Amino acid sequence: MDVRRRTPHPALCSIVRSFEERRGTLGPEGLTWPLTARPHQIIDIYLGDPFRLRIDGGPLQTAPETVVVGPQGSRRIQLYMSGEVHIFNILLQPAALNRLVGVDMTSLVNEGIPARDVLGKRAVLLSDAVRSAADFASRVAAAERWFGMMQDDSTAQDGVDYTSRLLLASRGGVRIDHLVKQSGLSARHFQRRFTTQVGLSPKLYARTVRFDAALTAHRNEPTKPWTGIIHEAGYFDQAHFIRECHALVGVGPSHFVDDWDNIFSPDG
Repeated sequence: MDVRRRTPHPALCSIVRSFEERRGTLGPEGLTWPLTARPHQIIDIYLGDPFRLRIDGGPLQTAPETVVVGPQGSRRIQLYMSGEVHIFNILLQPAALNRLVGVDMTSLVNEGIPARDVLGKRAVLLSDAVRSAADFASRVAAAERWFGMMQDDSTAQDGVDYTSRLLLASRGGVRIDHLVKQSGLSARHFQRRFTTQVGLSPKLYARTVRFDAALTAHRNEPTKPWTGIIHEAGYFDQAHFIRECHALVGVGPSHFVDDWDNIFSPDG
């Protein structure tokens, strides 16, 4: 699989974390992997064959051609990919969608929703611009122009924007009381605003960021012992990590450890 990644123009860094493109050809059997708990907000534009997915053991579904994916929690989602794979992926900052279109992010938790249902008619402009571009650099440029237009009508950054990015950058390692002080809000107001703008409560978001960081570290260094990865991610011990697996994924690590090499993370 050919993977390309680019950081956005500095003027867009408060909204977009990265642009990425994955391209390759798979046989009819394709690949299957779990979508575990993760904190990301993503816009996926499928330029080749779309993904299929199975949620909590239900029937196979086909993903929309352009989809907005919110933070994922404890639902058991299995992704299936085959044929011509060509995905343009936009990884967003934690509070970006709320700033851009005012969506209550709790409505996107555990969901992948057709982009038009979230972004309105402007989703078509983004999809058409990306699809008509000739190469990855042109697709990035087209998406940046679209985000620049959206940014003109977005709300101003606030304490939740800053603290959610800080929590993400620290891999969930900043104390919540410190974030409250940094936000300039009361504790109760911060909790409510953070949950609406990010989708998860500050504490749950921090736990999900930490869990995702551990899985990404394993994928990037598969020969590294789990004890070291777990410690560096901020878990007390292996038992602590196993409890988080049950809480965030719904099963223990032994139920999907064989799939971890295929876990898709847009941030690794």
